[in-house]
Amino acid sequence: MTEPTGPLPPSVYRRRRALAVAVATIALVGLAWLVAVLSGDPDPAAPRPVDPTPAAPPVTPAAAPSTAPGTTAPTPPPGPPPPCEDAQLHVVAELDEPAVAAGEGVGLAIAVSNAGQLPCAKDIGRHVRELVVTAVDGGTRLWSSNDCFATGGSEVRVLRPGERFTYGLRWSGTTSEPGCGGHRRLGPGDYLLVAKVAGKASDPVVFRLT
Repeated sequence: MTEPTGPLPPSVYRRRRALAVAVATIALVGLAWLVAVLSGDPDPAAPRPVDPTPAAPPVTPAAAPSTAPGTTAPTPPPGPPPPCEDAQLHVVAELDEPAVAAGEGVGLAIAVSNAGQLPCAKDIGRHVRELVVTAVDGGTRLWSSNDCFATGGSEVRVLRPGERFTYGLRWSGTTSEPGCGGHRRLGPGDYLLVAKVAGKASDPVVFRLT
């Protein structure tokens, strides 16, 4: 840069030149700001407003627990239980073993229960219980527990739903007749056992003498 020349002192020209440079610089800065405003770009250094209370996440209500429909037992009517009907009695004939050697004792039993939904009363004493052995065709009566065993005595029971009573004895494997006569030993083969309680008979059960 050359020294200023003219009629005025050199310091005046230097001050004028510095002023001109300052003005030009200010003009350039103003022009840059104007361009930025017109282009719509925000000031990258300006802080963005922040919501001081952020929104809480939405709350989803918990689903109510589902309850499976249940069944309730019927309420017994007031007063003593009524007599059991035949449909309420469930009678089953039972054997200790399905096959026994001929001549050996065979364990037999009557099982009676209340198959209804309410308690009921029933006489299930010895005089109304019977075990019967027949031929496998079911038509020939061979033996009965009432032929030789005492049949006296009542036994009135209140049977609750599902309650089970069992009565057993041991059969010698011989035939019988009313009055406890006609004994003869049965040989090998298949036979049927039927249980009866107050006239209600069980399904026949097949067993074998070997």
